[in-house]
Amino acid sequence: MYKLLCQLFLAVVGRNLPEEVFEGTLYWLLQGKRKKRQIIDLNVKQFSLTTPHQLEIMGWPREYIDAETSKGINKVYSIVKCKMFRNIFHTEWIGEVPKAYHMPCHRYIKLWSHDGISKARVILYFNTREALNKTKSLISFHRQRNDKFEGKILSYKLETKDRSHMSCCYFCAKFMPCLSERLHTNDRNADIFDNIRRRSSSVSWNQDWNNNLSNTPICVECHDSKERQGHYRMNMFNSRAFIFGEYGDPLSSSERREYNIRDSIDTEKPDMTLIPHCDNYGNHKTPLDYTGSYARLIDTYSEFYWHPELTADEYMRLQEHKMLKYLGNVDPLDEDDYPEDDPGEDLYDDYDDPDDYLNY
Repeated sequence: MYKLLCQLFLAVVGRNLPEEVFEGTLYWLLQGKRKKRQIIDLNVKQFSLTTPHQLEIMGWPREYIDAETSKGINKVYSIVKCKMFRNIFHTEWIGEVPKAYHMPCHRYIKLWSHDGISKARVILYFNTREALNKTKSLISFHRQRNDKFEGKILSYKLETKDRSHMSCCYFCAKFMPCLSERLHTNDRNADIFDNIRRRSSSVSWNQDWNNNLSNTPICVECHDSKERQGHYRMNMFNSRAFIFGEYGDPLSSSERREYNIRDSIDTEKPDMTLIPHCDNYGNHKTPLDYTGSYARLIDTYSEFYWHPELTADEYMRLQEHKMLKYLGNVDPLDEDDYPEDDPGEDLYDDYDDPDDYLNY
């Protein structure tokens, strides 16, 4: 089946099918009913059109989500693709002359209903970060809308959120189209998964899509490689820099590097000359294995904080030393630490003669 899908993928988009896409998404579709299998071709096309630069537009009024044009096209879909939307939100003007266009290369629109409430997800994909930022600023400037709709004035406010970081590896910033597709097609608010990742918890304990979406996005190469984790330590994505608006580009290596260095200024670098050499790390193959949580690696208050100036080997040696030191300081199981039993009150003596039970 994988070879067959590779041929289909090659015929449709001109590229081979990434193995991670098959294992992470298409495999699950093949396990479902025939109706789900019929959308595989559509998903293959979606993979070929998605890019790392993703902007979600929110704030659509329910009237638009529920309405259709005279041609039977959803109103939100019609608006996003119309000429007026392009002129307002994708075009820079000098007077009445267009200076530059910043058009998305792909639009993804999903409509669904939850508890009787109609919802819409609109995501624009761009080929460059500059085009995304320009559209984002234009929407922010023109976000207050007062449109005529069915004989009345409809007032609403459009909002934007950059979703680019949610589909890229938190170590190396590699784009993962498989994760991107599952994230945006899911019937949940994207903010839920972003919050879950920062808390290092899960929205589902089942082996389903929601479980995968709730995990911190780390590509297979970085997850299994000590060398890659060490190489990209200075570029590790810290959501605080993006959430609190310190940087406008969460995928910029230079800004990631700058923030990670600044964040570690008040944290003393461990003196590795005091840490003995270590040849055996047990079952720990990478720094991530010591904590299992990406959030702890970048938390300056955590016992597992990875100082940016430490190499991967130094970090693992330090954590191994902490573990051995902790085990060495654990109190032994000494009987003197326990109070003496009172035979008069103890009705169930664990040290009775075994013959007493055999003769019962």
